[in-house]
Amino acid sequence: MWTFRLPFSSFPYVVGIMDMGSPHPPNLPVAPHNRTVSPEPDRRRYRAMIVITTDHAAHDPNRFTLPTDTRPYWEVPARADTLLATLGAAGIASKPAKDHGLAPIARIHDAGYLRFLETAFVRWQALPNAAPILRAPAYAVRHKGRCPDAVAGQAGWYLSSVTAPIVEATFAAAVGSAHAAIEAADTVLSGERIAYALCRPPGHHAHTDMAGGFCYLNNAAIAAQRMLDAGTGPLAVLDFDVHHGNGTQQIFYEREDVFYASVHGDPAGLYPWFAGYADEAGQGRGIGWNLNLPLPPGTRNEGFTAATGQALDAIAAKRPAALIVSLGFDAQEGDPAANLSVNAEGFGVIGQQVAALGLPTLLVQEGGYLVERLGPNLTAFLTGLGVV
Repeated sequence: MWTFRLPFSSFPYVVGIMDMGSPHPPNLPVAPHNRTVSPEPDRRRYRAMIVITTDHAAHDPNRFTLPTDTRPYWEVPARADTLLATLGAAGIASKPAKDHGLAPIARIHDAGYLRFLETAFVRWQALPNAAPILRAPAYAVRHKGRCPDAVAGQAGWYLSSVTAPIVEATFAAAVGSAHAAIEAADTVLSGERIAYALCRPPGHHAHTDMAGGFCYLNNAAIAAQRMLDAGTGPLAVLDFDVHHGNGTQQIFYEREDVFYASVHGDPAGLYPWFAGYADEAGQGRGIGWNLNLPLPPGTRNEGFTAATGQALDAIAAKRPAALIVSLGFDAQEGDPAANLSVNAEGFGVIGQQVAALGLPTLLVQEGGYLVERLGPNLTAFLTGLGVV
């Protein structure tokens, strides 16, 4: 069933809604994607783009970093604030998302992992001389270990690196971010052509039972499962964050209902290091449902957009019912977390490419850490998409 809307109570986070015309029902045959797009995309009038806001500022691990830390925590509240201000300057309204509870999140994430995220900070603070931030003192070798009882040991089991610490507001912020993605998925299910979930914290590095890379809950995967549970499918995910979405890949790697295509910096020299290589094509029933297009350091607009075009060609061949875009702007030249050299012009071309595919589309915000470039990059992408 294509229409899917439930009367949930209010829960604040961020989702944008854009009307692109008449509803696009599931499983409608899709024309092959044309990598070559017109510099002037079809700019049909949109009824609205609605942005849903939240108080995410309390999740700010950077406030607790130490002078001895090698670098600051780049995933800061100013990221989402800047993106939201950019949307507001474009005249785009806002409203709160709804509280969808933990059930749709548990469709993707392990129950023990969710219990850890929910209780870890309180348990940590009950220990003598606990710092206001929980970081793992050691990391598990999963194939040789088991999850311990102590909260410090569980941190090593469930947190893959220092890039996913826990502070008091982390769980609430992560759940709110997931609710934004769920709300955006429901918006597309109701017949809207495109929706935008401005998620903070991001999600594509989150595995079924492990956090990492600033990510705790996998917003894109949760949204995809929400749509599949409503009867749509198959789906596709285009991820052009500069870091490979190792969590999204892990979640769908043995499945044939979600095609994952990622364009990213070569993990041989960039986080997440251990996944994202070109020979990772899926496993079991998922063989052929995973596409990685790693790019060398310094890749500029032409090389990056050629790769996103290739990814969209592969997506079109799967004839998905809808597209989820893991929207990252950290391929930007000069981003502190990356090594590519894309700029706003390149993100504008990607917007045109996505628009040319013609699918119902859900945008889920991922990375981008050069705060002063987030606004121009979002504007360029949405302009290419035909939204602004």
